[in-house]
Amino acid sequence: MTHKLKTLISSDELKCPKCGHPHIWKKYETINALEKMDMKKKLLKNEIFQFTCEKCAFKAPLTYNSLYTDPKKNLMIYMAPVMETEVDEKLNELNSLQKGGTKRLVDNINDLKEKIMIADNHLDDRVIELLKIAYIGRIKKEMEDDNMQDILFDYNGGQLWFLLFFEKKGIGRMPLDLEHYRQIERQYRMGILDQSRDDFMKVDLEWAGKVMFRR
Repeated sequence: MTHKLKTLISSDELKCPKCGHPHIWKKYETINALEKMDMKKKLLKNEIFQFTCEKCAFKAPLTYNSLYTDPKKNLMIYMAPVMETEVDEKLNELNSLQKGGTKRLVDNINDLKEKIMIADNHLDDRVIELLKIAYIGRIKKEMEDDNMQDILFDYNGGQLWFLLFFEKKGIGRMPLDLEHYRQIERQYRMGILDQSRDDFMKVDLEWAGKVMFRR
């Protein structure tokens, strides 16, 4: 069954955390990528879920409960900064609207964008998370005198890579090897299936660790 959720935007009042200037800002409760294609582009360019004060020019990300959906890809991604009863009830409601497909739960904007980009490249985010662990193993020496804060999938045209965020060195980049991707996909196929379900699930490095290091 395919859902027919429409883009839903509400208005809310927010004061600038720096200068206190009041704002009326748009809150994107649901974004349907097919219905509002320009919103997807704005999201990936950090033009949505971003607060900018018109008085003091202060900028900050705005993370709140929001659903991104692409019916053509059977993709639903729910962003919830904090898990609570309200979120559980919403996820149960959404699960009843769509059977099967890809349903993911994230807690920040970068992970939301990453899931969208992975789907756009017809890749499996579960394999991508396993591949991250393999790539992290390659840079152990670089991590001896620095802290890696994040690793995210990114692309430009036909070029795929991982962005690595270090505390001291800044941002680095490693090309993504599709042959290695396919190898990981074959090697951990049964583990991936064992750790997957049809409803919303959080697929991250913690999830990948359960697959890769299971006994």
